[in-house]
Amino acid sequence: MTDTTARKVAAYWDENRQKTADPTFWMAHPLCRQAINRRVSGSPHEWPLDWFKRVHAPDGFGTGLSWGCGLGAFERAAIRMGLVREIDAFDVSPISLEDARELADKEGLAGIQYRIGDFNDPDVPHRRYDIVFFHASLHHVAALERLFRRLSFALKPGGAVYVDEFVGPSRDRWSPGDLKLAQGVLDMLPGDAKERSQIDFPIEANDPSEAIRSSEIGRFLNEFFEIVDWRPYGGQLVDLILPCLRPGWPESPEGCRSIQAMLEIEDYELSRNPAATHHLVAFGRLKPLPRLALPLARQTLQAVKRRFGRLANRPLASTPEELKEDESRKGRCTDRETGGETARPVT
Repeated sequence: MTDTTARKVAAYWDENRQKTADPTFWMAHPLCRQAINRRVSGSPHEWPLDWFKRVHAPDGFGTGLSWGCGLGAFERAAIRMGLVREIDAFDVSPISLEDARELADKEGLAGIQYRIGDFNDPDVPHRRYDIVFFHASLHHVAALERLFRRLSFALKPGGAVYVDEFVGPSRDRWSPGDLKLAQGVLDMLPGDAKERSQIDFPIEANDPSEAIRSSEIGRFLNEFFEIVDWRPYGGQLVDLILPCLRPGWPESPEGCRSIQAMLEIEDYELSRNPAATHHLVAFGRLKPLPRLALPLARQTLQAVKRRFGRLANRPLASTPEELKEDESRKGRCTDRETGGETARPVT
């Protein structure tokens, strides 16, 4: 991601930091929330984070890392419930961080350190963290290779990962077939229920980081972590259909019946093909370093190939000034490809 794109993303989230509090957001509908809870925890009344602590972390963790904290609701909940004793929370939006600090101060919560940070180029200390959290943030990462490489050294041996993420099609991978079932369901709804009758590809034009490589998240998690729990929770219909509905109709008796029917279709789809999900909660443990040698080596090889591909397509320098600039550019390129860090031996 270029500096210009990074600034555009930061500005978008400065201006839209209340986005997840939007009542039209599908997870805000009571029936959808109950379905999410049930699919993750087995109970419509137990939220995923409560389930995670009860089942996998009854004693909590020491130090946590959270990327893309936004307004900090997740981190405050983690501290409040004793899931972690302290947490470093990073975000690209300075204004979101200011709001998050203020909200934590109002609750009198200690142990949360809010910091500016770009998860496409994470600067994290070695072997500091017991767990890393991604709550609706990992699908904004373009440099997944760099992020997971650095996490493998930032986590303590056997450190944990908890993700609650969009893992549906990446923004450039949508096809008409991905919308076919949702469009068919929308077509069957009464006309007065709809604000628009056509489902468009759900690509946020103003946020170039949205779902940048979301469909690859599962692969990276499995490469770097031993998966302990994998809980798909759907959204492949309601997430597409609800933005097309007239405000207020989904909460009406007729609307609730329709939403419930959509969720039952999702349940059937997930029972036949869990990979159809657009959203996922997962928990895993970092693989031992010897088992990370292969994915790390594969990433290094891919980085070298990308670098030589760029060099092969670059015009040859013909003047002393161009030669000097070319040498400077090579140095910057090398630093980016290695993640700006010196190679650490696998021990």
